[in-house]
Amino acid sequence: MSDNRGRGGGRGRGARGGGRGGPRGGRGGGEGRGGGGGSATFSGFEQRGGYRGGRGGGDFRGGGDFRGGRGGGDFRGRGRGDSRGGGRGGRGGRGGFDDQDLVFKPNAAPIPDPKITELENNILKEQSMEAKMSALQISSKKGQAPDAGDYMPCRPAFGTGGVEVTLWTNYFKMGVKAQSLAKYAVEVTGVKLEGKPAPREAKGRKLQSIIKSALGQLGKGVPYATEFKNQVIALTPLALPSDKTLTVQYDDEGKNDTYKVKFNGPTDVNLNDLVVYLRTMRDPTGDTSFPKFTNAIDALSIITGFSARANDQVASLGHSRYFPLDLASEIKPLGYPEHNSVIRGYFQSARPATGRILLNANVAHGIFRPWGQMTQLMQKYELRGRPLQELHKCISRLRARCTVLPEKSAGKKGVRRQYLKVITGLATTSDGGRENRPKVNTNGGRPSEVQFFFESRGRPVPAGLKADTYYSVAEYYEKRYSYRADPNLPVINVGSKLYPVYMPAELVEIIPGQALPRKTTPDETAEMIDFACRSPWANATSITITGRRCLGLDGGEKLVQFGVTVDKELLTVKGRELQTPSILYLNKKNLKQTVEVDEGGWNMRGVRVIKPGQMIARWTWIHLDLVNDKPASNHENVYKAMKKWVDFMRDMGIAVAEKPLPSGTPSAAKLSIDESTALDTLRARFKAIQNERPQFVFVVLPGKKTDTRLYNAVKLLGDVQFGYHTVCVLRSNIVKEQVQYFANVALKVNLKMGGSNHKLHNDINIIKEGKTMIVGYDVTHPTNLSGNAEGLPSLVGLVSSIDQDLSQWPAAAWAQTGKVEMLDKTLEEKFVGRLRLWQRHNQNRLPENIIIFRDGVSEGQFDQVLEKELPWIRKACLSTYPAKKQPKLSIIVSVKRHQTRFYPTDPAHMTRSRNIKNGTVVDRGVTQANVWDFFLTAHQALQGTARPAHYTVLLDEIFRGLLGPDAANKLESLTHDLCYLFGRATKAVSICPPAYYADILCTRHRVYLADYFDRSDTQSVASGTTQSQVPSVQIHDNLKDSMYYI
Repeated sequence: MSDNRGRGGGRGRGARGGGRGGPRGGRGGGEGRGGGGGSATFSGFEQRGGYRGGRGGGDFRGGGDFRGGRGGGDFRGRGRGDSRGGGRGGRGGRGGFDDQDLVFKPNAAPIPDPKITELENNILKEQSMEAKMSALQISSKKGQAPDAGDYMPCRPAFGTGGVEVTLWTNYFKMGVKAQSLAKYAVEVTGVKLEGKPAPREAKGRKLQSIIKSALGQLGKGVPYATEFKNQVIALTPLALPSDKTLTVQYDDEGKNDTYKVKFNGPTDVNLNDLVVYLRTMRDPTGDTSFPKFTNAIDALSIITGFSARANDQVASLGHSRYFPLDLASEIKPLGYPEHNSVIRGYFQSARPATGRILLNANVAHGIFRPWGQMTQLMQKYELRGRPLQELHKCISRLRARCTVLPEKSAGKKGVRRQYLKVITGLATTSDGGRENRPKVNTNGGRPSEVQFFFESRGRPVPAGLKADTYYSVAEYYEKRYSYRADPNLPVINVGSKLYPVYMPAELVEIIPGQALPRKTTPDETAEMIDFACRSPWANATSITITGRRCLGLDGGEKLVQFGVTVDKELLTVKGRELQTPSILYLNKKNLKQTVEVDEGGWNMRGVRVIKPGQMIARWTWIHLDLVNDKPASNHENVYKAMKKWVDFMRDMGIAVAEKPLPSGTPSAAKLSIDESTALDTLRARFKAIQNERPQFVFVVLPGKKTDTRLYNAVKLLGDVQFGYHTVCVLRSNIVKEQVQYFANVALKVNLKMGGSNHKLHNDINIIKEGKTMIVGYDVTHPTNLSGNAEGLPSLVGLVSSIDQDLSQWPAAAWAQTGKVEMLDKTLEEKFVGRLRLWQRHNQNRLPENIIIFRDGVSEGQFDQVLEKELPWIRKACLSTYPAKKQPKLSIIVSVKRHQTRFYPTDPAHMTRSRNIKNGTVVDRGVTQANVWDFFLTAHQALQGTARPAHYTVLLDEIFRGLLGPDAANKLESLTHDLCYLFGRATKAVSICPPAYYADILCTRHRVYLADYFDRSDTQSVASGTTQSQVPSVQIHDNLKDSMYYI
């Protein structure tokens, strides 16, 4: 078709067509993750009476987007921020599961493979702990840089503590042919041709189409698999030209661009070496790096994922998540205003384990934008007013397949063609540039209401049209194509804002599988949780039926070609249920009293905190009341509730004065604010009370959409600028005067003031001697932002214990270069500060042992922790301790964002939510025998499927030397017990508090920079923005050695 349909200089143009259409929905976008944990306000009533403090705390939490609780089920909202954690919810019976079995495949669970168990035991015998310890000479090297043998220490033994149970796990055994494969690294570059602009970089679907075309040129001679990004795995070397480069013409978008596809390699991927290693867990080359054989494991993941990735009815996200587009049972429409959908998909990845290769498969959830015929989408909107604006917003940036009609002159010989385009939106009155702009009568104009300037640019003018003339879209299609556009539907702009291209809506089809590129809204998050929270039985059943079908695991052509098989049944493994520790409080007579723990939780009925913090002699409160708020608030009710809450805290044993400062009297506490000036008004009030020197300010938020901004402002003012401890509560919650809510917030108050809410009845042996400090640190990155995150820093949080009760965890936080996980020299300085703080609280003694929990690094970054971060910690110790009295260190990585799950096989060993019991630990069956790691489900998931925490020991100079073969049991027990010491909860949390507190600390510091992060999420940061322009945040001296962040 001649290119003569009215275009150029911001003037608008008619439709453009041709091409083959495009591949299915590709990758990108988001993914539902991990465990939602109930309300962020209070925990819910106990059937037994009493109240629970709850994990989420009662404090309103602003900043960032939704993040489910650490202790919840198998769903986590994207990003970090408000609505974190949550309450315990109801504690009813085992109902609510419809016709589901109690457990997956009841009475059909096979015993774990005895051959694997025997192999695991033999490997540890061969690598005996005694010989290993003797060779390492740990005791003689205190303070020196460790040799290679100290890194990734061998597992001292498999754990034996607790009650043994058999569990299902979401792994399939793989059969792999011992052979070598050829791996190619693929490079795709655009070719600039004379008279044409250089093609844009190929990404996403475009890149997939180009690689697919290049591989199509090779014919079907050699079996291959690819992820359509940068790797190709072939059974034998490919028959490539001498320069290993193929030329591809890409015209899916109508531009007829040329790309070169170069296949670098091949490199050898030896699957036989991997198989041999897993049988012995010994690398014949002596290489001590970890993880091992990553190329072989990646190759297997590409092979097992290829069937789904190449399927037009499956959308792929990232490297390993696949979503069926044609199964109604796996799709939940979210409705107006954007008509997005939640889709249940499936994760798959090959994993090495002792004696075998496994395929890890799990359910995954993602939110996808609408797809299908544009006319069908428009039927869901009232095409005027606000709904029309929502439609414009909904379709903006969607990729679509646009049909171009044959010319009228072509007659019956004409052929419809299709191009891929990105939709700009509906026609608007601001479309076009300065000259010959389109004439759009109204936003969302119909075909007769939108005119564009048609120019020939020296090309033949189709019959019936005149050059340099305005035509309406209706006229243009009638005269050029003999097509009558639907007069009632808005036209679609598939060009750009400056250079619009208008098409009738009925000729536009939205491509399926486009993931939502922004953060989810609270409503979307709630819908996603509702859809994602299913019982372990439901998830295990989905994996073995729908998941296998979606992933193409049953006799797929590609698996057969590569000699790969995937067993049909999930594996079983041995787990152990660790003993629940007893929790200690004070009774009303201030005598120590233990409380009953049930499924990892307990209540505080009739008890007081174990130790009050510093006396809050000077406190005040502020009731933020929006002007013209409807219905009007009742300040008297708020005042009465605040008074009752303070009385309640005093009864809990928290040291707080009965009456507030003068600024907290009923008449003075109310602060009327206008949305436009709220932050200035709040700042003025904080300044006005400065002369009273308040220790604590309680802020009652109005419970409106402005609350996040107000919360962020309160924390910035209190923590950074004025040095007041603050707690925010929602007005709607505080006036209910419920003891659960009162207790939740009170727990935070006591921690902020240096108190201890509860402790373990039996002290942890290695801690009670007063010689061991525990440290946790984490890094959060400027991710999950729809805008440009360039120039935004990554935020580091470091917490450390200061006492034997492990109740107080003062913190240090700082910013570093954005999206850099490994810490720099600042770690040395901050670590020295933690050591000095310990010293001040422990009779001027420094700790002899330092146990460090590093949160959130992947297996591929383990070496970097040891090579880049450990030296800074060593230097901190060298500058603080006498030269010959350096401390012993152990570093354990804690990870929650993994895909391993366990399901009960016996109703006698499950919780009310039908999950495995809290305290269940697994260290064999899906692990590598020589790597010291374990999975621990310390918490009870109230809904969904429990996600265990995964702990891996990177360095150990403490446990093996002190405990020998019992080191594995003691580390598992220590980690489990720690999970009962999270200060603002009355339940075990799912990851140990040092890592959890560090994560919360990072979130708090992101709140201080909310203006920068929020701006990035709504618009692009100016190209000149640099990290140095983001202000450094220093906590006020009044709060710096406290748990201000809790």
